[in-house]
Amino acid sequence: MYDHVMKKYTKYVICWALWAALLLVTANGAEAGSELTDKGYQLEQLVVMSRHGARAPLVGPNSVVYKLNTHKQPDWQTKPGHLTMKGARNETAFGQYFHCYLVDEGFMPEDWLPQAGQVSFYTNSFQRTIATAKYFSSGMLPVANIPIEYKLGIDESDPVFIKPITLDTPELYKLGSEFHEKSIGNYLSDCADMLISFEKAVDFSNTPYAKEKGIEHLNTKDINIIYKGKNKNVPGYTGALHDAYKTTDSLIMQYYEEADDNKADGGTGLTYQDWQKIGAIHTAGQCMICENPALALRNTHLLLNTIEQDLQNDNLKFAFLCGHDTNIIMLTTVLGVADYHLPNTITYKAPIGGKIVLERRRSKDGRLYINPYMIYQSDNQIRQCQVLNLQNPPMRYHLTFKGLAQNSDGLYDYDEFLKLLNDISERYAYYTNN
Repeated sequence: MYDHVMKKYTKYVICWALWAALLLVTANGAEAGSELTDKGYQLEQLVVMSRHGARAPLVGPNSVVYKLNTHKQPDWQTKPGHLTMKGARNETAFGQYFHCYLVDEGFMPEDWLPQAGQVSFYTNSFQRTIATAKYFSSGMLPVANIPIEYKLGIDESDPVFIKPITLDTPELYKLGSEFHEKSIGNYLSDCADMLISFEKAVDFSNTPYAKEKGIEHLNTKDINIIYKGKNKNVPGYTGALHDAYKTTDSLIMQYYEEADDNKADGGTGLTYQDWQKIGAIHTAGQCMICENPALALRNTHLLLNTIEQDLQNDNLKFAFLCGHDTNIIMLTTVLGVADYHLPNTITYKAPIGGKIVLERRRSKDGRLYINPYMIYQSDNQIRQCQVLNLQNPPMRYHLTFKGLAQNSDGLYDYDEFLKLLNDISERYAYYTNN
């Protein structure tokens, strides 16, 4: 009798465990790619445009940042702008997730050793972009020694990823200046609310900056669009919000580097909503320049050409490009991606280590499609250095192109997407030749 009861109990426990495991997978979100595979869309190629992982702040000791903060700056163990060891661990974890995902998709074997030309890793020549690609590749392809291509000396800027921010022709200047005149107010609509959290974070009234200027609060209206350079065609902005924007870089990097909330905020008691507003200052500062359609068009031309060539290379199965948040924002702008606000990250336009993924898939009837999405680690996944796998995947956000029609499964016709890229090239030619 006892044995019979125990067998029933054991069977019940096993069934309950399997049911709980199923719930866990469901709670973490079904994999969009797996669903597409189940529907008969075979994954043939991935082109990935990545932002680098977590780095040390870019500022030096003479920066305004040190005047705009009463708290002692952390003792960073890497050079300014270089990938941190935590950034390295998180990018390795990201690569390990892609390994799990692509093996599960049947895209690659467990111990894939790609043949020549099947895999490409090309980055800007900065330490943080090269290192991001290296750590990601070691996670994704642990038994393959993948070379990382970069074209210049370390920390020199490759024009494919970063070009001077200039409006070179009259048509570009007209388009860019009209954007600034019409759109600047949109970026400043929540400025006062955002600056309250910023002032709380830095103890503003006690900063050297506040004392030098004899002010208690930053002036939300103190912002001016300017055009610098010899030909007055280099757009930028100055004022209180710009100073705050530069300071948020170090605040945000400390937030991601330090998992302890009390250490991350210097004991100021910042809430997650405060961090969201600090992230919004940084995002608004980026978008005022990077969402300018003239600048986005001019500065993504070479990168889009590279992406187009990769997509049309049938021998190339996986392409990884690594640049910066500016690349992510400018690409989504020029491609006509519908406005988005990524959840679970304070850097909601171009998250730390975030990646635009273009999957080329073939349907049962032989037609080719593009499945576009942004994939990124949540703030908690980054700060806690979580292991990523199919049970704990990174965040995934489907991208929508305003000028293209989706099919019932949210995919875009491959040829129509290539036509979009060609149309962008023609538009670039028009604005740069007139």
